[in-house]
Parts: sequence; structure tokens; C-alpha cells
Amino acid sequence: MEANQNDNNLNPITPSSADLPETPAEHNASETENYHFWAEEPVSEQPSADTVTPVTSDVQIVDAAPDSIVLEEVPKKRKKREHRFLKRFFSCAAAAVCFGVFAGASFFGIRHAYSHFFPQEANASGDVLPGNPSGSRKPDITIAPVVLSQTGVMDASETVSAVVKQTMPAMVSIRSHYALTSYFFGRPYVEEKEGGGSGIIIGSNENDLLIATNYHVIEDTSSLEVILADNTSHTVTVKGSDPAADLAILALPLSGLSADTLSKIDIAVLGDSDSAKIGQMVIAIGNALGYGPTVTVGYLGAKDREVTVEGNDMVLLQTNAAINSGNSGGALLNTKGEVIGINNAKLSSTDIEGICFAIPISMATPILDDLMTREILSDEEKGYLGVSVKELDPSIFELYNWPEGVYVHSVVKNGAAEKAGIYQGDIITHVNNTKVTTPNQLINAVTSHRYGSVVEITLQRISEGQFVEHTISVTLQQNPELTSQSQ
Repeated sequence: MEANQNDNNLNPITPSSADLPETPAEHNASETENYHFWAEEPVSEQPSADTVTPVTSDVQIVDAAPDSIVLEEVPKKRKKREHRFLKRFFSCAAAAVCFGVFAGASFFGIRHAYSHFFPQEANASGDVLPGNPSGSRKPDITIAPVVLSQTGVMDASETVSAVVKQTMPAMVSIRSHYALTSYFFGRPYVEEKEGGGSGIIIGSNENDLLIATNYHVIEDTSSLEVILADNTSHTVTVKGSDPAADLAILALPLSGLSADTLSKIDIAVLGDSDSAKIGQMVIAIGNALGYGPTVTVGYLGAKDREVTVEGNDMVLLQTNAAINSGNSGGALLNTKGEVIGINNAKLSSTDIEGICFAIPISMATPILDDLMTREILSDEEKGYLGVSVKELDPSIFELYNWPEGVYVHSVVKNGAAEKAGIYQGDIITHVNNTKVTTPNQLINAVTSHRYGSVVEITLQRISEGQFVEHTISVTLQQNPELTSQSQ
């Protein structure tokens, strides 16, 4: 912020009695008295009883009582001695100045000649830093450009805006639609809601563009769409997800993208979060509050920070770059333009400021690779468990001290669950080690496998008044409703 600049009017200042030190002469002078401040000024008026005028050589004011002024003759010889002293003083000063100029010129001349005839010795001796009493020498600093393998060349002179401009084509905004269930006197009410998040284009295959985001961005959603860098909107599907790691992969069909859109998007470069240094600058890009791509800048505050996010114990990067609602799934970049983290959480409180978190990309990459290779199945190809589940008010689980999971309301006759030994009243907690706590999570975990696949279902079953954990292998069936429709 620039400071306000006010014009100062410079007015001539007229000396007054308030500006002068109080001398014996001033003590008795009246308010109408006139003062002459410089002895060099000629005075033509004759001194009177009411005016005190300093003169050049004849008189001098000497100490007197406060009520009187005594004028005393000054000998003429004293003035001559003063003139001789001033001449000698100025002569010595001029000689000293001349000597200093001559000595300085000689020093620099000899130094220049030494450097000219003996360059190696001069370089070896080094230059002493000016103003450094310890005599430390200039550091040998070389700034080398940093080359990015896929996103171009970035040198140290470029700014954050250049990094953002180069990486923005790989960033997407996510718009989600989901049903919000609320309870009133035990009766559920469903309301359609719209949410937002962020994503990063991290790869592609023959058919799809692959986008990384957080699991909680796509959790319990009925439909998803992404807004690309050219502001076009496209419907996407969930290719794979891992709730425990809070990661998911979205698939965007390449067939629905025009040549113009393809020319304006890019694939992000994934960096190495293990080599990131605490204190280095980081840049966060995300769909903050649903407004679209937003940039915030901060520093890497900590690594390997153990945080519990919605019941999941995670090891995250900490930053003070602002992460707001909608930033989830967006990129945390270093100044090379490489993704070192996927933003996913923040601490929110009136007592907390600037503590936000991101999933380290080095930890996320193996999970994302696995999710990207998962097969996208049609509805007819998806596995079917054969249970009817009911979403209960969380207060019921707390009231009866039930384990967190999905309550089995009924079992389909001759379905996969019944054949495997799952009963009404069981609470399903995991599918192949993936934690499930809502019906949508259970559906997504099951339908991500082709029918005929074998999955491990972990559940809690009450026995003699206590819940006991069981793990059951289930061979998924094809959805009978879709089979009958196809026939």
C-alpha cells in the first residue's frame, strides 16, 4: 500500500524572540526591540539607549549582572591573531584533502595495475565485502535455470503468475449433485443439493482423460461434471476411489472433447513431495467456494504431519496457503510448476489461522496409478450384492452403541449375500478393506467390481448381546433387474 503523500507548503520563517536563547541583553529588552543576527551586516544607525547592536571590532559584550549591560573595548591586535589562525587552519585542511585524494588515486591505480598484470593472483586474493569488518569474501553464486520435462522451461526470474499460467490448463473445477437426507421426528427428508470441488488432469488412455480429486468431493454424489480450462462443461464418471486415502479418479471420455478444447488443456507434471523443503514457496489452485480457479500462495510449513480427517488417520503436508471449501482435490504446486500435493483439509477455528493440509503426491501416486487402471464397467457388467440397506439417523448408532457401518435392512432371496451367509441386522463395515459408512459408499465399492468377482465383506453381527466381527467371501452376481430388462 502506498502511503498518502501530502504537499508541504514551505513558508519563510521570520525569527522572533521565541526563537532566540535568552541572554542578559534580551532579558531587559522590550517587545519592540530590533535584533541584527549577523556581524557581517553593516549597521548605519547609531546605537541608542534602547537598541543593542553588535559591532565588528570595537566592542564586545562581557559578563554582567542581569540588570545591566557593560561594553568593553576589544584590542585591535586580537582580530589580527584570529585572521592568522584561520589562514593556518584552512591551509592545513586543504593540504590534508590534497593528500587524501593523491593517496586514494595512487591506491586504486596500483590495484588496477596489479590486477592487469597479475590476474590470477588478484582473483585468488578475492574481494572483501564492503562494510563487513570480519573480512568475509564474496560468495560464488550461480543461478541456473530449471527445466521442466513436460511443461517447458522455468527460470528463477519468472514469477508465480508465470507458473500459474503454465499449469492452469491441467486444472479443472468440479460440480457435484447429491441428495442431502435430513431427519425430522425420525422421518427422513431428501433434498437435492449442489456442491463443488477441484481436480487435476494427471493422465489419459485410449478412451478417457483421467482426473485426480479427493474422495470426499465425489462421495454420495448422484452426478458429476467438470469445467475445463476453456470453460466447457463435461459429464464424468468415477473410475475408481479409495475412501481411506481420500483419493478418486474421474474419467472424461475423449470422444466428447473438441479439437479446440484439446488444444487448451494439458496434463500436470507430478513432482516429488519427499524432496520438498520446509519453508519453500508453494502455490494452491482450486475452485474456492465454487467461484472457479483461484490462486493462493504460501509456504510449506511442515511435512509428515499426522492428522485425523473424518476418522481416517493420514500423514499430510502442512501449508499456510489458503485452502477453502471447493479447493479440495486441487493442486499444491512448487515454484517449478510440479504438483507436490493434493489439497484436502484445513483446521477451522477462530483460534486457528493458516493451517491447511495436502496429501503428499509421492504417497498418492501409487494409489492413483491403481485407480487409473481399474476397469470402467457398464451397468450390466457391474457386480450385485443382493442386500437392501437402510440409512439410519446417526443418533441411533450412538444411542445403542452400534459400530459405524451400513445397516442391512433385508436380504434378497437367492442373492449373492444370502448365499454367502449375510443376514438381516448385520452391519457392513468394509468391502475389500475399503471402509464404508453410508449406503452410497457400499454401492460404489461393490459396483466397481465386475459380476462374478469375489469380494471380502467385513461385518459386525450381534451375538449374546455383543457385536462380533466376521469376514465373509461373496461372489458378486449380475443385477437381476438389468438382466430381465435386457431379455
